Amino acid sequence: MTVLIKRYANRKLYNTDTSRYITLKGIGELIERGEEVRVIDNETGEDITSVALSQILVDNERNQRAVPRTLLSDLIQKSGDALYGAIKRSVGETPEGGIGEKIQKNVRRAIRTREEEAQRWRDAIDGARSEWDEMVHGAVERVFKALDLPRRSDIEALNDNLERVAQALERLDGEREVAEPTLHEPPRRAAAAEE
Repeated sequence: MTVLIKRYANRKLYNTDTSRYITLKGIGELIERGEEVRVIDNETGEDITSVALSQILVDNERNQRAVPRTLLSDLIQKSGDALYGAIKRSVGETPEGGIGEKIQKNVRRAIRTREEEAQRWRDAIDGARSEWDEMVHGAVERVFKALDLPRRSDIEALNDNLERVAQALERLDGEREVAEPTLHEPPRRAAAAEE
């Protein structure tokens, strides 16, 4: 079973199995005992296990519990193949087709499985994010409807109507200006007829 460790904003690490705070050294000891450890950021839920393990390696280096530099270099350069190389060196050279090849296949399969699992989690999170967006949008719509607040589309429709009214008023104003000189003409004609 995986031991879940939560890292809080104050950078403290909390072991959820024991309900106690734990140090990086304590996490290292769990790993040395063969425990599987997963470290997550409590605020974001992001898996930060690799960051924590890197910090443990740095601390071990500082405390003279040195990890061979060749192993660290190989890990950075070759990823899973470096892990196989380290196991191979610790077990000793084995003939092709023997236990070494089986170990290599198992290590690669384990790495591939983890990568596939990580991708499934990313896909699930992306799906949940779109569902969350739809749920929030629906909730906002219900609040606007319950409070009888106008939505953007309502305001845009109102602006369109106001624009049409303004154009109609301009047309009427223009027609009135054209009509005004004719209203004044009949009295002039009447005056001209009297002369």
